[in-house]
Amino acid sequence: MSERKDNSVQKAERGFQLEGKLRDDNKIQGAVKSFDLSLDALEADLKKALSAHKDPLLSIDERIKLDSYLVYLTTTLYWMYLKLQGSDVSKHGINHDLGRVKQVLARSKEINASLEAPRLDMHATKRFIAAGMHTRFVDMDGVMVTEEQYKRSLLDAGKSKIDQ
Repeated sequence: MSERKDNSVQKAERGFQLEGKLRDDNKIQGAVKSFDLSLDALEADLKKALSAHKDPLLSIDERIKLDSYLVYLTTTLYWMYLKLQGSDVSKHGINHDLGRVKQVLARSKEINASLEAPRLDMHATKRFIAAGMHTRFVDMDGVMVTEEQYKRSLLDAGKSKIDQ
């Protein structure tokens, strides 16, 4: 019960209390609830990211990802604040900042995907090529086989003619 009171006090501090006719409008109620849930999720992510930011064991790549995420998160929160204040964000510089951060996150994702892509084992490739260069191939009715396989098939064909 005390958690409910604390939660309602926090929401009242945020200014989510609807008044008069707005309290009865289901569309507004749904929009406010959706906004409230989104804001709660952002706050939880922010707390988790800030606690992870203090970890000295993070690699440089992980720190870059985390810093980019924190910039995106704070810029998004500022965008939400401007929208709540009724500002026209289409003409505001925040859109440019959001676009830049999205580009950084996309580029980071692209780099990590390329690093995780399968790689060709060059030593094994060189061994296969070297071994294959000493092997002679013969075209046997459109199928490439080694000389040894060709000679065996000729011997097998000769034996089957003798057996008949």
